Amino acid sequence: MVDVAVVGLGPAGRALASRLVARGASVLAVDPRPEAVWTPTYGVWAEDLGSPPEGVIRSLVRRPQIRAHGHHVLPRRYAVLDNAALQRALPLDGVQVRTGRLTDEEVVALRREAEVVVDARGARPAGRDAGDPAPAQTAYGVVVPAAEAAPALDGAEGLIMDWRRDWAPAGSGTGRGPATFLYGIPLGDGTVLLEETCLAAAPGLPIEELRTRLRRRLLARGMAASAVDDPITREVVRIPMRGRGRTPPGGVLAVGTAGRGGNIVTGYSVTHSLLSADALAARIVQGRAPRQVDPVAPSDALREAGLRALLRLDVQGTLDLFDAFGRLPGDRQRAFWSRETGAGGMAASMWGMFTRMPPRSQLELARATLGR
Repeated sequence: MVDVAVVGLGPAGRALASRLVARGASVLAVDPRPEAVWTPTYGVWAEDLGSPPEGVIRSLVRRPQIRAHGHHVLPRRYAVLDNAALQRALPLDGVQVRTGRLTDEEVVALRREAEVVVDARGARPAGRDAGDPAPAQTAYGVVVPAAEAAPALDGAEGLIMDWRRDWAPAGSGTGRGPATFLYGIPLGDGTVLLEETCLAAAPGLPIEELRTRLRRRLLARGMAASAVDDPITREVVRIPMRGRGRTPPGGVLAVGTAGRGGNIVTGYSVTHSLLSADALAARIVQGRAPRQVDPVAPSDALREAGLRALLRLDVQGTLDLFDAFGRLPGDRQRAFWSRETGAGGMAASMWGMFTRMPPRSQLELARATLGR
């Protein structure tokens, strides 16, 4: 028997396995490609990382912006992580590593080998279901040289969310379907990621629609078609907003997006997974493993209401909502983004956004949030 079996070596699983072995636990880790470097682009708020290991930050945007009706410079720095450096900072020395892709039944069967079994396989370990009706964040992006990306950034150092409607066909007014935004972030190597993102839709907005919107937006801003159609690389994002969306089997702990580790309003999960790993490892080593990681809290009801609003608001209402967000005080912005914020902080942030919206969109937001 080992003390802990961790299934999945993404950020949540690797961080936990690394901290467990550092605290003296015997650990078995199982992953289909344990040596692979993570491929997604992980962006985080730099202040949330505290003092990260040297080299973990790949690029840093000091004055990120949100754009909707106005331009809003956010009072915090945004970082893109260097995945290889982050993995080196989470060593697996002393961990028994096994290569394999396990089913739910095989994860449960590990209880014959380990005192504690942790599922960190992500939200869809069996692969994507094309008919998945669950709310999801989807995105399609291209990586291009910084000089080619300049027209898209339109003078901004980095764009966290650019909700302007140049993704819509000319003459279509506000555009049909869920609103989407441009995420434009320098990657620190002379390139920029430009990504068309649907924050939340049920089911997720199709990648092909996002590709079409991104191309239309970038060409409208003056980017060369050759840069858009033949980029350095492409990125596709699919994040089920509620994670796995079901309770893990008895005797198995679920961490990260395999459980409830994601923020169901923003889709962010990496920072929470990294910062919570040591405390969870300490509890397990001390024989106080929780029955559930990230248990339901009062603030979750407010986040669920926020997700309901995002799924139902029309294009104009969405722009009004995030324009109001951009005018919040910095502490209220931080509270809204953070997975760690309690009910009081979430309520204050959401009320602040509501009071800064025009009456028409206030009414729509109330209907979207409170309706069946």
